[in-house]
Order: sequence, then structure tokens, then C-alpha cells
Amino acid sequence: MLKGTTKGSRGGNRDRRTPRLALELPIRIFATDLKGKGFVEDSTTVAINLHGARIRLGRDLIPEQEIRILNGKTGREGIFRVVGKSGKSETRISFWGVECTNPGENIWGVNFPRLGPQDQNLVRAMLQCPVCRVREQVFLDEPLLSKVTAHGGLLRGCLACGQTGQWKQVPYYET
Repeated sequence: MLKGTTKGSRGGNRDRRTPRLALELPIRIFATDLKGKGFVEDSTTVAINLHGARIRLGRDLIPEQEIRILNGKTGREGIFRVVGKSGKSETRISFWGVECTNPGENIWGVNFPRLGPQDQNLVRAMLQCPVCRVREQVFLDEPLLSKVTAHGGLLRGCLACGQTGQWKQVPYYET
């Protein structure tokens, strides 16, 4: 789901409508596992947009199934359709692309601007310099976002202090 286009419920591809934000939000997932048994799991998002998310989960889901997600920060919840497994993990944790069945609900509590054609394959992230703590918004492609998530940051130089270090992802706040 997070590779530049989203797959619509009619089976065709369409352009992404709102930008993805690399944002780790606490969520609670209410779903049914592969054996038909209901479960509740506390987890986090990896990236969100108005129409969906990439989530971490310790269980396997079934593509096309509906799950309920509660945002632990806003207290809002919504019904999401599982699009499919997203990426690979070295651990028991898996990543899933999910699509909101009613994006007008906006359970994330974030205002998402419209995308231009050049932004379709990018994710916005907020990184912070480990030395001077200056924050910078960066646009990452999916492979780079996976590396930042897996390694806890991105090695880069800072224009403000001139030092090189492991920039960490920090919460992104709309202004």
C-alpha cells in the first residue's frame, strides 16, 4: 500500500491523495486472527495518511478483512480494511498496510495537505540533530524510511552546527 499508489476497493490503482507522515502513534487493534479468534493488541503506526496507515503487529492478518483501530493519543477509532503485508521484518513483528473505510473520520487528528505529482512516493519525517537538537523535515522514499525505522535514525550532517551524527526521528507536529 505504501509504494506510491493505493489499490482501490474496485481493484484499480489510484494516486495517493494525501501525504504520508512517518509518525509513531500508539494504537490498539481489535481484529480476528487466522484461526477466527478475536484479539486485541497494543501497537504503533509506522506511517499514516488520511486514507490509511502502515502498522506494526505481532500477529498475521487476512487481506481484505476489516479491523478496528483506536488511536491512543486522540481516543478516536475507525474501521480499516487490511490491504496486505508491507515489507519484511527480521523479528516476529510484521508490518501491514491498512486503508480507512471512512477517511472523513480522521482518527489521527492531523491536517493533511493535498499532494502534488512529485510527492507520490515520499513520506514526510521529522528528524533531529543529536548535537544541537535542531529539527528538520525531510522527505524519504520507502526503502530509506525502512532503514530509519530499523536503525533508529539516519547518519547525516547538520547545517546548523556542522556536526555529523545519528539523527533520530521525533514527533511531527502540524503548525
